[in-house]
Amino acid sequence: MRNEIVTKAIAVMDAAEYGSDAFDVAAWAAYTAMDGGQREVLRQLLFKGPTWDGDICSKAARGDLFDWGLAVRCCFKGEQGYTAASYRAFTIYHAVEKKPALSVG
Repeated sequence: MRNEIVTKAIAVMDAAEYGSDAFDVAAWAAYTAMDGGQREVLRQLLFKGPTWDGDICSKAARGDLFDWGLAVRCCFKGEQGYTAASYRAFTIYHAVEKKPALSVG
């Protein structure tokens, strides 16, 4: 159920104007509907990434982020096998940070 909410919230974001209330609320809904492991991987990629695949804290959660377009495979320092956050992932996290009263751990 949570994954469906994230998928639908991302669809609303895609249809809304960047920075609009609808966009920000959809981004907040996407982030807060994620389970703790998904949010942890998202933060790992945003603040410690690109991250080597063997160091990802949850492979299953990373798979969900791939499905939602929040994570991408990349090369780093001349090597393959890394995962990075996408622009969409940054946008979701940033929208949540702009509305701290709505933020959920």
